[in-house]
Amino acid sequence: MRTTKMNKQKTSSIIGKLLAVCKKYVMPDSIDVVIKEPYIPFIPNKWNGMIVLAESQNLSWKNQDYVDYLYSLTPNERIKRLNFGGDEIGVEPWDDGSLKLAVEAAFRVKALETSVSNAVLWSQRGDSEENVNPDFDLQEVSSKLWTEILGTLNPNVIICSGKIADSIINNAGWNGKIINLRLPSKTAMSRISGMFDEEDLLRRYPEVKVVIDNNPEWLDSGYLRNKIFFACHAVSLYNGTKNT
Repeated sequence: MRTTKMNKQKTSSIIGKLLAVCKKYVMPDSIDVVIKEPYIPFIPNKWNGMIVLAESQNLSWKNQDYVDYLYSLTPNERIKRLNFGGDEIGVEPWDDGSLKLAVEAAFRVKALETSVSNAVLWSQRGDSEENVNPDFDLQEVSSKLWTEILGTLNPNVIICSGKIADSIINNAGWNGKIINLRLPSKTAMSRISGMFDEEDLLRRYPEVKVVIDNNPEWLDSGYLRNKIFFACHAVSLYNGTKNT
């Protein structure tokens, strides 16, 4: 897999180009979204050419502290919010370790050298301030924006976690390599992961155990069995894809 070495100056230049693109897609007040600005993917200085996409940010009332933080930023800062550094990027299944573990175990790359984002670049709330699935209009606009983002970044592979991410990237006209995984939602994973024994899974998928041993902090936020099961899913799926 290609590794694109970028110093801070080159990374800053790319972020500047993507900032200009995203500013064209700021939502008007008439559109019901929590934050009007879309956002740029997290781009590491040493990039392995891979982009990992989840679905959308959860900006429900339960995450109001994060929403208030976003409101405190300037519009340009909100667009660049995934690139501020720190332990958390702002993509939940990445920050909780689920996607980091799966990506590093399945694709033999360093997770922290991977670009990360959500496929839908805006979030909505329901009548009770809960998170809701992004509507089709937002998905359509996200596809148009991704057409421009991918034209600038030109990744060598996109990992789409969930059907919505896959649909958005396909509708963006992307003809490069796409690998599809399930979305590691806690509810969906818990329904299945409880049928398996953690130690047995790690014996059958030693590549997952190696990554856990090297990065135990990725499991600190709980749901250990879910994360192990999801990583095994990624390894199994990718191994099967390579053999077809």
